[in-house]
Amino acid sequence: MSYAHHIAKVKGIIYGQESLVAAKEIFGRVKQEMADIQMDPNLSGIGIAQKQREAQARAGAELAKIMRTNKKVIDAELAAAEKSARAALAKPNAKPDADTQRDFDEKYCALKTELVVFGNLKSAREMIDFMQSVSDPYLARTILDEFATTGALLGKHIVDPTRLRTVYENVKATAETDAKTQARQALAEIESLRAVKPINSMVTLGANSALGEAVANAVMADHEGYLQEHGE
Repeated sequence: MSYAHHIAKVKGIIYGQESLVAAKEIFGRVKQEMADIQMDPNLSGIGIAQKQREAQARAGAELAKIMRTNKKVIDAELAAAEKSARAALAKPNAKPDADTQRDFDEKYCALKTELVVFGNLKSAREMIDFMQSVSDPYLARTILDEFATTGALLGKHIVDPTRLRTVYENVKATAETDAKTQARQALAEIESLRAVKPINSMVTLGANSALGEAVANAVMADHEGYLQEHGE
């Protein structure tokens, strides 16, 4: 299963309607319970307040359990998504055909020899022109992997560091296929999703009025801590 599928599932949990519908049911139920408690003639004002707090605490635990369940699924899906994305990044680029590889090797080897043995501005410029002409990701990766060495040699003759940096970035971009770019973007999105609350954000709009500000804030800030505090 691809990382995109796992990410889509997580987004469905976070931004979908399921948790919102469940929360609305909880809020409606606790509001009715609060109203019933208010009308109980056998309770004093203090008793009413106590019973209502207990009702809100129970409702808060229900909401926290939804968040706990969602978080468990989200964590598993994001872990699978990250594993898939990293596998995509680690996958080598496809090799070019034999003729293209041989032509590249001959030219690159000759230019490296010129640069190392007869290093001058001319050989440096020829190497840079060659690097910039490579459009195959696999071959660009070969250049990139050796850039620590060739770049240092080029730096002895190319006095403009900006130009050398530009060459490096261009080769790096060529070595990065669309698939790998997408995988890197997915990893960034995965980290972002890990920081999002495991419930539709619209739930917070009704939480304060239904649960009371103290309970709502406690659940939203740390649903797991809230459940542990209430023995769940």
